[in-house]
Amino acid sequence: MNIRDFCYAYFGWIGEGLIKIVPGFEKDIDSSNMKIYPPVYLSILGCISLISLILTGILNILSFMRILPPIPLISTGALISPILLALPLLILVIGIILPKTAASNRVAGLKIEIPYASMYISTMTSGGLSPYESILRMRRMDLLPNMKEEVKRIDMIVKSRGLDPVKGMEEAAKVVNLKEYKELLLGYASAVKTGGDTLHFLFNQTDSMFRQLSTRIKALGENMGMLMEAYTIIGILGVLGIFLIYVVGMALPSAGAGLSSAQFFLFSFIILPMLSILFIYLADAAQISYPTSNWKTYQFFGLFLPLNLFIGSQLILPPFTEDFIIIPSLFNGLLTLRDFLQLENGTEAALGMGVTLILIALPGAIADIYFIGREGKILDGINSFLRDLVETRKSGLSPEKCIDALHSRDYGSFSKYLDEINMKINWGYPLRKIYEEFNEKVKNWLALVNIYLLIDTIEVGGGTERSLETLAAFSESTKHLEDEKKAVLMPLTIVPYIGAVLLTGTTILFLQFFVSGGGVSVSTVSLYKVLLTPLALHSWFLGIVTGKIVGGRVSAGFKHSIVLTIVSIFGIWAVSNINMGSTALG
Repeated sequence: MNIRDFCYAYFGWIGEGLIKIVPGFEKDIDSSNMKIYPPVYLSILGCISLISLILTGILNILSFMRILPPIPLISTGALISPILLALPLLILVIGIILPKTAASNRVAGLKIEIPYASMYISTMTSGGLSPYESILRMRRMDLLPNMKEEVKRIDMIVKSRGLDPVKGMEEAAKVVNLKEYKELLLGYASAVKTGGDTLHFLFNQTDSMFRQLSTRIKALGENMGMLMEAYTIIGILGVLGIFLIYVVGMALPSAGAGLSSAQFFLFSFIILPMLSILFIYLADAAQISYPTSNWKTYQFFGLFLPLNLFIGSQLILPPFTEDFIIIPSLFNGLLTLRDFLQLENGTEAALGMGVTLILIALPGAIADIYFIGREGKILDGINSFLRDLVETRKSGLSPEKCIDALHSRDYGSFSKYLDEINMKINWGYPLRKIYEEFNEKVKNWLALVNIYLLIDTIEVGGGTERSLETLAAFSESTKHLEDEKKAVLMPLTIVPYIGAVLLTGTTILFLQFFVSGGGVSVSTVSLYKVLLTPLALHSWFLGIVTGKIVGGRVSAGFKHSIVLTIVSIFGIWAVSNINMGSTALG
């Protein structure tokens, strides 16, 4: 007897009772594709809740009897604790919400994939397959993971209930709360029942989906703009306000206002980075992200991260206490750099922070430019190749002969891959094997989709002129959408640079005022250590968040973070070498 059988056998009464009072729960389970009978799921949930109630009760009784020391939250000095009721209820609420959340995430993934799934179905149908056979072929298409699972669900509905494919698609569309998905399946079913032109419907539906995607991209620019403005307000004005409060508190301790050093440290090195991570999450949730990503950049970044963190420990911590020195030559090198730049005493930690953050971001920036930049050029080459392939196919040559005729042309970064594809076709390699080897070398999702469609088009329908024309047209549409997304988001790049300059410049004015005769007495070395050290960190996170909002990936922010960190180092140099007060008086 497994855990499901046990829970349903002994706690089935809980599941059967809850299913009656939770409206729409069965639909949530079906929509989330959780392969479990709803009362069984709720029985397991009820079993866990009862166990938590018993355990917290035992702990509370033992604590009440002084056998165990008081337990925070559970032990309240009374025999019955509110937490005894709160914890099981919390487990029940989370468990009931979980399928709805899973269904929502699944719908969000399908919303990205459905235009490309429709593109695939249209291309395959133009090559001679029926739409339903085209849909079933997506069961092995890993590039569309959510659609792949949905196709398996449709196939299961058809086979398990003995329905015809059209009726099965209608049943599958009822439980997925996605307008585009319903329109595609139900519209196809309607076209079949009324004897309409299904291929014409699929073309129009796909074109409509890409127009809607274009509208979403335009709205994305506005959403990302508001997100960038909100982050700039918090990251710039919030930081300046905290800096001012802390410095005034140091300068006028008798006033009784201000922040302690511990509170300033908490804000600068914990709260603000956490807020930056929150904005990265919000940007990720709001953006149009493809199902797969290229992780090579992060692997390269992670490879050097332990070494860079160790170097950072030798550059940042010793200015506060020399107990952390393990390799004296690293800290001595930092002091040499400080003297070379003619920086004041007390700027060592800030300079060390800036150097460390640049070292941390540098491998990721190099890898991002190499991997992502190269694969972006591959996509341009594929689009040009597909258009040339269509025109060559019109001459009557087979798709294989067309590829052989075109492989000597220059398609940029894609040329070397085209040479390999042509060579393997001539050697008699299976087309599926050719795609798998291409997939191992290239991680750009749009490039993989285009090559997958090309391989499937040739494999299924012999690569007819119509199917290749369809593929080329849709490929150009995806490229236009990518270009439009970049054009919409690119103007946002300037915002953090202006913000970093304002943050750095205002911090310089703060320090110049309090250090060079503002009527107050503040330790210069202490002020430099406290205020300048987090300046580089704030600028670095500005760059990371910018990359995520504008480029759609964290790795795109590494190059921005390097530039903005250099801006902060210039600010450190300006504090030591430029007297703003004298300049103003002069």
